Order: sequence, then C-alpha cells, then structure tokens
Amino acid sequence: MALARDPTQEKWDMFHGVSPYYTHVFEPLVETTDEMETAPLLATDWKAVDETTWDFSLREDVTFHNGKPLTADAVVHSFDRVFKQLSWVPGWIGVEPNGVSAVDETTVRFQTTEPFPAFPGTISHNYFGIQHPDATDPPAGTGPFRVENVEEEQSITLTPYEGYRNETAKPSELTFEWIQDPNTRALSLKKGSADVTQKIPKSRATSLREAPGTAIETQLTPEAGLVAVNLYSSPTDEERLRQALNWAVDQRQIVESVLNGIGQPATGPISSVIPWAAHDDLPTYGPDRQRARELVAQSSYSGETLSILINSQNTDDRTIAQILSGWFDEINVASEIRQVGPASFYDTFTSGEANLTLVGFGSNSAASDYLIRAMFHSEGSDNRKLYEQNGTGVYNPGGEVDRLIEQGYRAETMAEKRDYYGEVQQRVVETGAVIPLYYNEYVFGRQADITGIDWHPVDNMVGWSGLTQSE
Repeated sequence: MALARDPTQEKWDMFHGVSPYYTHVFEPLVETTDEMETAPLLATDWKAVDETTWDFSLREDVTFHNGKPLTADAVVHSFDRVFKQLSWVPGWIGVEPNGVSAVDETTVRFQTTEPFPAFPGTISHNYFGIQHPDATDPPAGTGPFRVENVEEEQSITLTPYEGYRNETAKPSELTFEWIQDPNTRALSLKKGSADVTQKIPKSRATSLREAPGTAIETQLTPEAGLVAVNLYSSPTDEERLRQALNWAVDQRQIVESVLNGIGQPATGPISSVIPWAAHDDLPTYGPDRQRARELVAQSSYSGETLSILINSQNTDDRTIAQILSGWFDEINVASEIRQVGPASFYDTFTSGEANLTLVGFGSNSAASDYLIRAMFHSEGSDNRKLYEQNGTGVYNPGGEVDRLIEQGYRAETMAEKRDYYGEVQQRVVETGAVIPLYYNEYVFGRQADITGIDWHPVDNMVGWSGLTQSE
C-alpha cells in the first residue's frame, strides 16, 4: 500500500508512532458510515444524561491486541493522551481535558462545555482510536490488524488480529509504505511494486485506468475546493465585485480541464456528501462574463490588483489560480498569484494578507459542524485571529451568520441542522463570501487483480479487511 504521508511520523506520538489513519490498528467508540452518519463501533450505544453530559456503553466482546479486555479506564487514558498532545482538541470536540471519566468498567462519561447534540459524531474521528494504556512496543489497539513491524520514516507492516470480534482479516500481511512523490507512487503501481496506491495524481488517472494491469477507483469525498474571499480588505469588501467574480467562474470547466473530470462542480462551500449540505438549493451564478463585466462597471472597483493566495505544494491550485486570473482579466479585474509554502500558508491566509485564497475543506468524522464553524463563524479558527485583533476576520459574514451557526450547532435533529446551516450556506453564496469550485473525489490506484477493498467517502477510513489478490 503506497501512501502519500509517512505513517510513522507527524503527530502520532500518542499512538506510539503508528498512524491511526488507514491502518485500522485502532478503533474509535463511534463509526462514520458510508452515508457520513454515526453508528456504534466500540460503543454499543450512548445517551444524553442532560444537556452537557453523555454516557457511552462499551461492547463487552472486545479485546486489545495484547489480549486484555476493553475497559472504560482504557478509553479515558486514550482521550487523555490526545488532550495532552493536541492542544486544539478541546475546542474542536467541546470537552475539556478533565471532562472524560469512567462511570464503571463499561461506561464512559463525557462532559461537554456547552450543549452539543452532534457530539457523538465528533469523536468518530480516527484521532480518538482506543489503545491499551500499558502497551507501547508494539502498541495495542482493538482493530482487525495488529502491528508487526515499524520502520521509522518508511513503513508499517501489519498482520491480522486473530482475536478480532468479527471475521479475521484476509490479507496475511499488509505493509503501508511512504512514497512521497505522487508521480513515483503512480509509477510504483504501473511497475507492480505496489498493489494499491493512494492519492494518484488526477492527471495520471486515465492512463492507469486504460492500462491492462491496473485500475482506478474514485470516490466523492466530504471535501470542497473553494476560493475564500476576504470580506474586510479592499476591494473585495464590496459585495457587487465579489458577485462579479462568481459570475466569471466556470466550475465545470475547472473539473474537466484541471481535475481530469474527477470531481463534481460545486455550488456551495460544503460537499454534497455531508448530510446537511444545501448543495441542491443554492443559487448558481454563471458562467456569464458579460454579466460579470456589468457588475464590475457598476461597482466602485478602480483597477486595484487582487491577490490570489495559493499553497505552493498544490499543483492543481496553481493551475486553477492561473485559470481564474485569466477569467478575471476578461471581466476587467486585475489579479496576481502569490505562492507560499505549506508551513506558512495557513498563517498567511488567516492573517488576511490576500483578497482571494484557494482552500480545501473536508471532514474526517460524521459530525462536520466544526467545518462550518471554522470557516464562517467570527470566532472560528479561520477568522479568530483578525476578529480578536480588530473585530473583523477573513470571510465571516457577520453576527447573524454567527447566530445561525450556533443554533445549528445545538440543533437536536438533522432537519433543524439542515435549516440553520442551509441558511448559512445560502448567505455565504449570495454575498460572494466564497467562490465554490469543486467537490473533491479521491483517486486510488490498484492492480487489476486486487478486490475486496471497502471504499468509504473518507479516504482515511477505507477498509482493507476483505482485501484479496487473484492467483
């Protein structure tokens, strides 16, 4: 299995160096289904004791890879490790470090800082995989695969856990190897040195699909690509100009020409995979560059050059930015592209240093509320810096949108959540706070004789237990 990220490094200290992504060594209490909804996994069920207290009941047929039973104390320990090493997690899931406790051997209690009906879905993320507190080398999770060997900065080798509560995984051995360069990953599949390859460049997908020995799988994800428009920096602080920019953009052409037809044209900032996305109900602009030119002429725009910020590591974004710049030129709006490295990209974006920023936002858990809060709430992570400094932000449309997000955050039913968050998406699109581009599809390559992959909208959650290779 050729991966785009090192499975032994990054922020995995709390998992003793083993990635909780991809590997299924560790499992969370709650599962994210193929429909991006919650389902029991290590927890059999959960209930809200009151507005801010949740009790989760644990399965009693689960053992760790060291043979020890799953207990509430192990769950508390696992959350404690994450809290200690990732300082932003309490704000994300709404639970302070002292907010997780064992009620008894099989019941775990979570105390949220405020009412949050979507809390169970928030902890369906792989960061919250449960591990045994005493097992460090190798670590012991509860998943269908156990750690056999770790080569630092290279690979992780797994074998099936025969004590798994469901059927034993089919592959006798599974190795995740880091191949950083995307073209090299594609070549490893073509040469047969990899059986499955993650994050194939979209530009290489057609050749691998048409080759006799290889195949391509694509899956729509809960990630959207968009342009975040700075509402507080001239000249994009004028709504009419922002709308003109939207009228200039042809989302379908971007998907076909840049993404090789892999993806869907977007109408809003939230992928249609997410259950409360308002994709089908949002207004669409164009493309209509004559209409865009008319709006530019009616606006107070006087020739200022708009800055388009991109992450230099994202080659697709560079191409998209060039296309956007050409379209803007057609409607008499000047622009220039500014590339920054991945280490400084987010800080540059949240400091409001650009008029337009190409960003991608997606969810890795069933509860995607944090997405809309991070993007459009004044105190969300993307806007907080400038909001606290000078009362502005980047692309947060204002107090009414804040209130709608807070109401959606506390909504008891999906219908209520869809109403509140749908109105947020409506306002964001109507006022030109974003320019929607595409809903992303991930690309996996595989040898043609490989079958049994359990595909999932979140690529981190693709399942390998049924993986087989023909003789």
